[in-house]
Amino acid sequence: MILAFLAPVLAVLGPIWSFSTSRVGLPLVVAGGIVFFYEGVPIGPLRYIPYAGPVLASLVDGRVDREYAAGQKAEAALWQERLRLAAIAQAADTKTRQQDIDAAAQEYIDRQHSDAGRIAELQRAHKDEDNVPPDPTKPAVCRPAGISAGVSTRLDAIGR
Repeated sequence: MILAFLAPVLAVLGPIWSFSTSRVGLPLVVAGGIVFFYEGVPIGPLRYIPYAGPVLASLVDGRVDREYAAGQKAEAALWQERLRLAAIAQAADTKTRQQDIDAAAQEYIDRQHSDAGRIAELQRAHKDEDNVPPDPTKPAVCRPAGISAGVSTRLDAIGR
């Protein structure tokens, strides 16, 4: 009476049990168990169901699936390390380039300050040449328009 509700289940499982323990069925059950352990049960897209998928996959995945997942994790860790090292190298390169740019800007500013004094000196020299009294030994000629050769040469040296 207590086992009466199990009667339909036992009616179905009885022939399966007798075949599984027979001479032909036992090797099939062993082979099936080996394949199940090694390959697992293919659950396909069911593994992507949130919460239930990972639990189901952990129950029915075989050795191949576990090794595949471990390989994926190792590859992801390797790529994350490579990305981290690349980011460090890029940051160092960016810092070096920024230092080069800052040095060039400072050099430009320093050159402008040093050029200001040289330009003022050249302008004074140009005015002094213009204010020189005429040489009485030379005939009076019209002064050519432009900058004198000495001032022009000194201006070319600083790039003006």
